[in-house]
Amino acid sequence: MSKIKELCVKYREILLYLLFGVLTTLVGWVVYFAIFWSWKNGFAIPADDTTSGLYVTGYTIAQVIQWIAAVLFAFFTNRKWVFTKADRDVSMMKQLIPFAGGRVFTFFMDYGITLGGGILFSRWFPSLTAFLIFGKELNVCDLMAKAIAAVIVIILNYVISKLLVFKEKKTEQ
Repeated sequence: MSKIKELCVKYREILLYLLFGVLTTLVGWVVYFAIFWSWKNGFAIPADDTTSGLYVTGYTIAQVIQWIAAVLFAFFTNRKWVFTKADRDVSMMKQLIPFAGGRVFTFFMDYGITLGGGILFSRWFPSLTAFLIFGKELNVCDLMAKAIAAVIVIILNYVISKLLVFKEKKTEQ
């Protein structure tokens, strides 16, 4: 038991980052899927449609709103609970700007991986494009692409946050 505690203390930052990364992903996914599925249902877009202008418009709107919600959630949780050794003399805005900038980069990665992955997976696994869940037709390929994008984005966001945003205070020697 003491070994587990020792490992938790040693890897506290990474463990908390992963915890809040998962929570950030969940916040983003709830927002994304609520908006995107509402869009698709509201405009009666078939589950196997991944290329129409109406599909891409709804997808883009959902991605942007999801990104804003996730970035704000991640910034405040990372600043308060994850990167506790970061220089607290740095103003919140001086941290938020590069944080959001890094997230813009990973937003485009998320956007491309999810859209491209959804299209590719739909072609490779056509039987998963109209999967019935809770009485609704869902495209499981969209979910697979979103999951792959999430893993890549979480790793990149940690590196950006650790190296560029929440830098430790420099100590004078």
